[in-house]
Amino acid sequence: MAQASGTFDTYDSARNRETFADLIAMISPEETPFQSLIGTQSLEGTHPEWSTDTLGTPVTTNAQIEGDEYAYTAPAASVRVGNYTQIARKAYIISRTHEVVSKAGPKSDVGRERAKKGIELRQDIEAQLLSNTASAAGSSAAARVSGGFRAWLTTNTSLGATGANGGFSGGLVTAATNGTQRAFTKAILDAVILSTYNEGGNPTVFMCSPYVKTVFSTFMSDANVAAFRTQLTGKKEGTIYGAADVYVSNFGSIDVVPNRQMARVGAALARNAFLITPNMVTKGVLRPIGEDKVARTGDAEKRVLITEYALVVKNQAAHGVAADLFGMSASS
Repeated sequence: MAQASGTFDTYDSARNRETFADLIAMISPEETPFQSLIGTQSLEGTHPEWSTDTLGTPVTTNAQIEGDEYAYTAPAASVRVGNYTQIARKAYIISRTHEVVSKAGPKSDVGRERAKKGIELRQDIEAQLLSNTASAAGSSAAARVSGGFRAWLTTNTSLGATGANGGFSGGLVTAATNGTQRAFTKAILDAVILSTYNEGGNPTVFMCSPYVKTVFSTFMSDANVAAFRTQLTGKKEGTIYGAADVYVSNFGSIDVVPNRQMARVGAALARNAFLITPNMVTKGVLRPIGEDKVARTGDAEKRVLITEYALVVKNQAAHGVAADLFGMSASS
């Protein structure tokens, strides 16, 4: 079929109004699984502190004479540790004219930016909480910094060559020294799980970058892993199993949780995968996320989303890290 001669159509017109959906789709992921896992607690100051302690080593010689006089030993002091709160914010400014004119898409850009900046702020916090960031006390000229999860961990760590732990010392958390990156293996995971269990931790989550999660799923083909198959009966459709989400270790089941924010930050964060005992770490909040409506000094709406928080690692020996992995690809 052909168009009738002389037909005026949309291709000839210069007056067509384009269609613009009243929705702006943001494909950037907004999940923050670490924050969802560890929950929050309220803080009362900028330098939260807490104590850690350990149980004595069990002995097999605790047999006493009948009628014996008691002998006493002085209790060991607990260890006082702490972190610093960190202020995080997202600011935006929109002209008052732009806010009131008729627009395709969302009617209010103040509202759109508020939602967008809120998501971005939580993503920033997620990345910082997991990071290998040293803490800093700050000053009137320098920001306080909350020490990140990787920096805290020193007891149950698997490191690449030349890698070294950071940890809490002298009132501050120091960053770990990165080692030579290597491929993630079942042996690395098992070693960290064993160490964490021996130290008294009860980890239930292994959090890693998406690439490390794909490597974990190949553990199904290990000679020491039970076959991952189901028998088909009757007319039942077959299922191809290409992934695993729970690792039943010698010391309990562990959920394997990929965190895409680790990959979005890049190799600096994706190189570390964490074994987490959820009730032994939390996010301390001094100021929940709130909105400041800044006094208008021009013909524009000024808004700031702001919060203040700190990572509270109740006892770092309850967690573990498989560090210095290829976290983005087979070579990075």
